[in-house]
Amino acid sequence: MELKRSLNTFDSISVLFSSMVGSGIFFTSGYLIKETGNLWIVLFCWIVGGILALSGSITYAYAARLLPFAGGDYVYLKVAYSPAIAFMSGWSSLLTNFSACVSVLALAFGKYVQILFPGLPVWESPTYTLLGLDLQISSVTFIGVLPILFFSGLNYFGIKSAVRVQNVFAVLKITGLLLFLALGFSIGNTNWFYLFNSPFPNLMELSFYSKVLIGIVPVSFSYLGWNMITYIAEEVKDPEKTIVRSAITACFLVAGLYFAINVLFVISAPIEELSGQDGIGAIAFQKLFGINYSVLTTSFIAWVILGSMSAILIGGSRVYFAMARDGVFLPSFSKVHPKWHSPYVSIFFQAFVAILFLFVKEIEALLYMITCSILILSCLTAATPFRFERMGMKSDYKIPLYPLPIFLYILANIAVMMILFIEKPVTAGWGLMITLIALPVYYVFRLDKKMVQSKHHSTKISSN
Repeated sequence: MELKRSLNTFDSISVLFSSMVGSGIFFTSGYLIKETGNLWIVLFCWIVGGILALSGSITYAYAARLLPFAGGDYVYLKVAYSPAIAFMSGWSSLLTNFSACVSVLALAFGKYVQILFPGLPVWESPTYTLLGLDLQISSVTFIGVLPILFFSGLNYFGIKSAVRVQNVFAVLKITGLLLFLALGFSIGNTNWFYLFNSPFPNLMELSFYSKVLIGIVPVSFSYLGWNMITYIAEEVKDPEKTIVRSAITACFLVAGLYFAINVLFVISAPIEELSGQDGIGAIAFQKLFGINYSVLTTSFIAWVILGSMSAILIGGSRVYFAMARDGVFLPSFSKVHPKWHSPYVSIFFQAFVAILFLFVKEIEALLYMITCSILILSCLTAATPFRFERMGMKSDYKIPLYPLPIFLYILANIAVMMILFIEKPVTAGWGLMITLIALPVYYVFRLDKKMVQSKHHSTKISSN
C-alpha cells in the first residue's frame, strides 16, 4: 500500500505557510531589539532571514524534483551520500526536529489557554532530574496533550482530511495578519520617528555584521518550516511543478508578511518599550489601537500555534515511514492504512514521543542541543545538487542564480553554528554527540535486518 498523491498547489502552500508562521513572529523582535539596540538592524535581519529561507527552498526543490518521495532530507542524503548519514537526519527528526518542536508548541498553547481561561486550575509537580534533564508534570502538560492527540487523529484519517483543517488555520491566520497590517498602517497610532530616530548602522563596521549574525539565529528559528513540502512530496500532485511553485510562493508570502509586521512593530512604540519584551506583538497591538485587546491577541496567537503544530505533525511522521520502508527502522512504521492511505503507526508513535517531551521542564535547551547537528545535515542536503550532477542525475529545474543560493545557505548555516558553539558550547556539543549516537543505532538495525534475511534464507534452503 502506497501513499496517495492528493495535495494540490493551494494545499502545499497552506502546509508551508502554517509550518513557517508560528508564534515566533510575536516574540522574536523584542529579543532582537535588546541584543542589537538598533531597529534598522532588526529589519535587516528579517530580510536576510527571508533570503536564506528562499535560498534553502529553491535549493531543496532541486532534490525534491528528482526524488519526489516522502522523507525530505532523509531521502536526499541517502541517495547523495549514504544510508548512515540519512539515518542521522531521520534520528534527529524523531528526537527533536519534529517531536520536540511539537512539544514546545503544545506547552506554549497550554500556557495561552490558561491565560484565556483564568478559572482553570494551575498546578505543578516537584521537579525530578533524570540523566541531566529536569522533568515536571503540570496542568499545562495535560492541556498540551490534547492538540497533539487531536491533530494526530486527523492525520490518521488521511492527509487530505488533515490538510482541509490545515487550510482553515492558514486562511484565518493570513486573514488575521493582513487585517492587523491594514488597520495598523491605516488607523493605528504609528510614529515613523521611532524608526528614523534609530541611527542607521555603519556598514563598514565589523560590529554591524556581528550583530546581524547574532540576530539571524532567532530569526532563522522563526522561518523554520520552509522545507516542509519536501517531507510530504510523495503525496503532492504533479510534484515536478507543484513543489517549486509552492515553495517559492510560500517563502515570498511569509517574508513579505514578516517584514511588514516588523515595520509596524517598530513604529508602534519607542525602542525602550519594545526592547526585550516577550510579547512584542501584544505591546504593539495595545500601542497601535489604544486598547488592551489581550483576549483577542492571546486567542490569535494560540490559533497560530495550533496551525504550526498541525503542519509539523503532518511532515514529521513521513520521515519515520520512509526510514522503515528502507528497512532501517521498525518495520511496522512503514504500514499504510488500507482505506485512509496514512502512515498511521508513524503518526501515533510521533505523538507518543511528543507527549513524552511534554514532561521535560526546560525543553528549549533540548532544542538548542540538536540545532547544530540539524544545521550540519542541512548543509549536506543543500550540497546535494552538486552530488546529483556528478552522479549523472540531472533535473530540468534550474536553480535561479546557481550556485549562489547553495553557497549562501551553507555559509549562513556555518555562521549560525559558530555562534551557537560560542554562545551555547555545552548544549551544542551534547546535541552533536546525541546525533552521532544515530550511527551505532543505524548499524544495529542493519545487523538485525541481515540476521533476519540470513535466517529466512537458511529456512528456505532447509525446506528445499
